[in-house]
Amino acid sequence: MLHEIVIVGGGFGGVRVAKILARWRENTHITVIDKSRYHTFYPNLYEVATAHLPEVFGHLPIDFVNLKSSAIYQLEDIFLNDLNVTVLESEVLGVDFKKHKVALKNLMTLHYDILVLGAGSETNYFNISGMEEKALPLKNFFDALAVRNAIDEAFLNLPKNHLIKIVIGGGGFTGCEFAGELIGYMKKLSQIHGRPEYYAECTIVEAADTLLGSASAWVQKKARARLEKLGVKFNFKNPIKDVHDHEIVLQDGSKIPYDVLIWTAGVKAGGLTKSLLGVKFEKGLCLALDKNLRVLPYENVFGVGDMTYCIDESTGKSLPMTASVALREAKCAAENVKRLIFKNSLKTYKPRNAGFIIPLGGKYALLESHGIRIPGIIPWALKHLVVLHYWAGILGWQKAFGLWRKSLEVYIKND
Repeated sequence: MLHEIVIVGGGFGGVRVAKILARWRENTHITVIDKSRYHTFYPNLYEVATAHLPEVFGHLPIDFVNLKSSAIYQLEDIFLNDLNVTVLESEVLGVDFKKHKVALKNLMTLHYDILVLGAGSETNYFNISGMEEKALPLKNFFDALAVRNAIDEAFLNLPKNHLIKIVIGGGGFTGCEFAGELIGYMKKLSQIHGRPEYYAECTIVEAADTLLGSASAWVQKKARARLEKLGVKFNFKNPIKDVHDHEIVLQDGSKIPYDVLIWTAGVKAGGLTKSLLGVKFEKGLCLALDKNLRVLPYENVFGVGDMTYCIDESTGKSLPMTASVALREAKCAAENVKRLIFKNSLKTYKPRNAGFIIPLGGKYALLESHGIRIPGIIPWALKHLVVLHYWAGILGWQKAFGLWRKSLEVYIKND
């Protein structure tokens, strides 16, 4: 009997589940559905948004091709050698959980025996007036290009005696990573466009009283010191209330002018969740999961990644929307798909905190893992080795090494 497994979403969770099951090859056919043709490697988007690439008249510079492939990769190519995997570029409109059917935008329906939902997240503007219209998000590759181009155009078009103001909404991991690399990018642009280097500034606006609110006090302190050393400015404990043309209004009524505003302060479950009927939701319309990562109340539907709400029983808190969480959930979900097919008892998902590495401009990063804390170039190097290991897991070592080496050359030039 051939088991039809449908996976909605080609992100970290969806691709990892598909890859694990594809290698298993036990009477299964896997269909991966995504509304984009590409798998996005989100941790490299800040590099794309701050990459200076020499312009080449008439065609794209080779550096751009390498930069692009470091952040997005065609799903068809990821599963090129997996004969039991089909990739569909389409948008899921809804799911009939009773009839085991997925409805697609092109009026097509797919039958499934087992369904895995991993459609990811979208930018959360928290209903701030004017934010969605005026700010640039940093959620996908094309967002990153738009951010890069907007900053470049500001340096090109604004008067040379104008102090260029780049404002980043949100002092979380994305905001801090982007700010650290942005300083170097602004210095390059100042040289290229003949502007005084000190006529440009970057400000992080954070509603809380510290950067990286979910991190330890050591990481928060080190990150702030590093960014201050680079020249980043901060505005804490004063949420953004309204956004107007070239001006944000804070909760206390004060105003901050900007030339480019980038919003990195939050994500929420993707729009697909709004169309799912008969499932249980938790905070932010995230899908409620049981201890086996099944979407309540269904026995043959699993959830992974940002669109799900999973509790860490050791802390009582929900797991963060990060790539590492999605990858660990995917490993457990794939195992439970196998066990469900063989009618074995399912595995309980046990979250673990493996720590993290946060790059903060140039060849500098912070590492915190299992009580080990290291600042400097060593975590920066380890971060790139982690990236290589990830790509090897979905492309194989030969392809992954070629992609990794070429993209690293671009990053080092920018550093």
